[in-house]
Amino acid sequence: MRLLQKACKKIKPAHTLLYTLLTFYCKGPRDVLSGGLLHIELRREASLQRIIIRRTTQHKKSMKKYLCLLLCLLCAVSCAACGKKDVPAPRLWCVSPGSISAENEIKQLIRHYDSNVYVSFVPEEELDSRLNEAVKRGDSPDVFMLHADAIPDLVEDKKLADLTDRLRVSRVKSDELSDASRRACAYQGKNWAAPLFADVYMLATNRALVSVPPETALKLKETAGALDEKGISAFEKLSPEKQALLFEAVLGEYGGKMLDSRKTELEFVSDAGKAALGDCAEFISKSGEKDDMGDGKAAFSVMTINERREYTDKFPDAEIELAPLFGLKRLKTVAVAVSRDSRDQKRAFGVAEYLQTITEKLAALYKRYPAGKEITPLNDADKDAAVVLSQARPAPDLCGYVSLMKTYLPAAIDKAGKDVNAGDCLSEAAENASDNIWKGKRE
Repeated sequence: MRLLQKACKKIKPAHTLLYTLLTFYCKGPRDVLSGGLLHIELRREASLQRIIIRRTTQHKKSMKKYLCLLLCLLCAVSCAACGKKDVPAPRLWCVSPGSISAENEIKQLIRHYDSNVYVSFVPEEELDSRLNEAVKRGDSPDVFMLHADAIPDLVEDKKLADLTDRLRVSRVKSDELSDASRRACAYQGKNWAAPLFADVYMLATNRALVSVPPETALKLKETAGALDEKGISAFEKLSPEKQALLFEAVLGEYGGKMLDSRKTELEFVSDAGKAALGDCAEFISKSGEKDDMGDGKAAFSVMTINERREYTDKFPDAEIELAPLFGLKRLKTVAVAVSRDSRDQKRAFGVAEYLQTITEKLAALYKRYPAGKEITPLNDADKDAAVVLSQARPAPDLCGYVSLMKTYLPAAIDKAGKDVNAGDCLSEAAENASDNIWKGKRE
């Protein structure tokens, strides 16, 4: 400012309005300048700033030009000051905790940090679809919870802010988090989200219909056949994602791999592995309706620990036991991320970091396991599931994984259930997914 002031002194006439404004901001509470055109008195009285302008007898017409210039400069300064206030408060999308009271407590926690944050709650089963729609419209929230499996696709679409440097100086250190949860939020060597909650997919069994959960895919096939003779469905209606998880678990037991590293091919190592897809298709083709297991009309489902807890609340008389999904220990991580398009990145990250610092409180309200290193069962029913959770790993580090799980593999299973060759179905699924899969790798 002082350099500009010195430069203005060399301009003729000496008493330009720019020099006057600079003098006003650099010197004492009262300045008076008078020259051939104007007599200007500048005053500062407490918080009030006054400019008193009196014209001289010379150049009356020229005075109007200087007054207009003064008003324009004052308006520009005011607009610049107001521009910062025009940045809207961050919008935050949270997974719905399932009750109004919990939502109100979460809002209070967040507003304690920043009272202007606009909080919205989204049902977890709608989170992926609604987030994708918002991203396509260019209207994604500034901060949002998401499933870590969706991170690679959002990174490829350039929709997430890189949090690597910010997380290095975060109040929550990486060594306080479970390795699996932390890796689930990393992609191409960078951190794109901060993990909040961890869960694991498991095989759910209604003990009223099946006394001992099947430990192998072959045992599941035998049990499903016996139930079919009694007119009982083996599985209740499963989402496409859970259908694909069941297929992957069965396939893995037979030595197959869903993806072979960087290629987009589904591979098998035995004829028995090829037959596994047909078995899965048969189970699913005879599945019942949603919640049939709670009504005693289906024996099995694929659930997370949290889903089983909600299921128990809904069907208190149903005895639901969780068991490993034939060796598949797939982690389901809920994380918080920041939109790359957020207009105030620093403020948005502050909200995300605050959510991570109160994960323990949030976990209690959501009745979930925080993504920390220590996993302690919340009750006796969760003891075995908590052990599996501590051993679980993230989904494959592939871009296009969500599309593969929710679209291509379920379509392959459906075709295999209609007596189409299993190998042809898998080849078609891989070909359809080839444009999306493997554009990068997590760390």
